Amino acid sequence: MSTISAENEVGGATYIADPISEDPFDPSLHFDQWLRDLQPGQKALAPKSPDTGEEESEIYIGSFPSSDCEVTFEGVLHFDGYSIGNISSPDGMLVLTKRGRIEADINVGVAVIAGSVTGNITATRRVVLESEARVTGQIQTPALSVRLGAVFDGDCLLIQGKNPLGRKRQLRADRSEELEYLAVGAGA
Repeated sequence: MSTISAENEVGGATYIADPISEDPFDPSLHFDQWLRDLQPGQKALAPKSPDTGEEESEIYIGSFPSSDCEVTFEGVLHFDGYSIGNISSPDGMLVLTKRGRIEADINVGVAVIAGSVTGNITATRRVVLESEARVTGQIQTPALSVRLGAVFDGDCLLIQGKNPLGRKRQLRADRSEELEYLAVGAGA
């Protein structure tokens, strides 16, 4: 019976595993070191973000079986679940992921839809239907963008925005917000 000593370098630190006697593929070789690394009091894996005192205005609702409650929010809501309750935020932005599904009415400032919606969408600024979007219902908005591959079964009413005089300034702000959304989505 021979003994084998293993030495590993991980993240700049060298760990010497206990000698093992029989199986060189035994996972317990590195388990104890891994467990010690997970213990509280160890240094953080990533630096903490500075506390600005402001609340986060971005909300993420992940996948869960279903929800039949009405959702009201401010800021940005990333929705990756299933809901049969109305969603409302007069100035907010709803981002429905391609796994998201809503069977209710949506009333928001901006709607970016990549999932499935059965119901009416009212947006005070714009609606974007991504290529994976499936929408059945009526859309009311001043601006509608439909990507190649999106399916829309219903009526579209293009309405005049709230402030036609400040339209150029609003368009610049919308472009900036959309570029920021795309940059965040791309992982930049």
